[in-house]
Amino acid sequence: MNEQEISATDGLLIRDSGAWAKEKLYYLRRYLDIFSNGMKNKWDGRLYYIDLFAGPGRCRIRGTGEEFDGSPLIALTGFEFAQYYFFESDPACFHALEARVKSRAPKKLDRVSMFLGDCNKTIEHANLTREGLGVAFIDPTGIAPISFETVTRLAEHRQLDLIINFSEGMGIRMNLHQYAGTDTNALTRFIGSKRWRALGQQSPASFNQLCTDIANEYLANLGALGYIAVNSDWIAVKTDQNALLYYLVFASKNPKGNDFWRKIKQIGPHGQRKFSWEHQ
Repeated sequence: MNEQEISATDGLLIRDSGAWAKEKLYYLRRYLDIFSNGMKNKWDGRLYYIDLFAGPGRCRIRGTGEEFDGSPLIALTGFEFAQYYFFESDPACFHALEARVKSRAPKKLDRVSMFLGDCNKTIEHANLTREGLGVAFIDPTGIAPISFETVTRLAEHRQLDLIINFSEGMGIRMNLHQYAGTDTNALTRFIGSKRWRALGQQSPASFNQLCTDIANEYLANLGALGYIAVNSDWIAVKTDQNALLYYLVFASKNPKGNDFWRKIKQIGPHGQRKFSWEHQ
């Protein structure tokens, strides 16, 4: 661990991030706000939050040094949920988050369950509730860390909204040539099927069209789990140079969730009002 990995605020491990991380977390915070306020009476204290890639709990923008809370602390300190489930595979990040949870929300410790290890494996023994209504934030670094099978396990017999990092920029577009030659690969595992390979072999109209087909295949697989997920609801997250990194994909089993998402995405992190966007 070097000096650059330590928070100036609390002396614990911190994750260096680009400025776009704040934009992503802006939308998460807005959704948790409208979700928790809009659903608390209907579900009578049975709302819960799942974070599959929780990290150390604090982020810092490289270059500026600005620090801010990551997704688990946003949910834990900003909103009242009956249960919080945090998953993290890196031991150093896990222990930093654990320390922050204890210091930042000591009165909520009985509501927090933390799991060290690969979420694709530890989720089998996590004993996640099937009662109430939840939000799962699925924010891996790329497509390799998460399988669609894990998403399927999450969705089974649960009313659970999903906010997913769909890493089309770095995860898919930059590496598609590596995935096309094998049946077993990170993309097929992430998407949950391999229909995209046949489409690629049929000489699609363009590379962009193939990427659109892959995205639509993912949406169709979410639909097979009972989710409403449409490409016009996606939010593009880009670098400072306007290069696409990923999309935030939202999916809910109830149209109300999609209505909430469309409301929160109308105003961007810098106050700009957005218009309908369609994945291309």
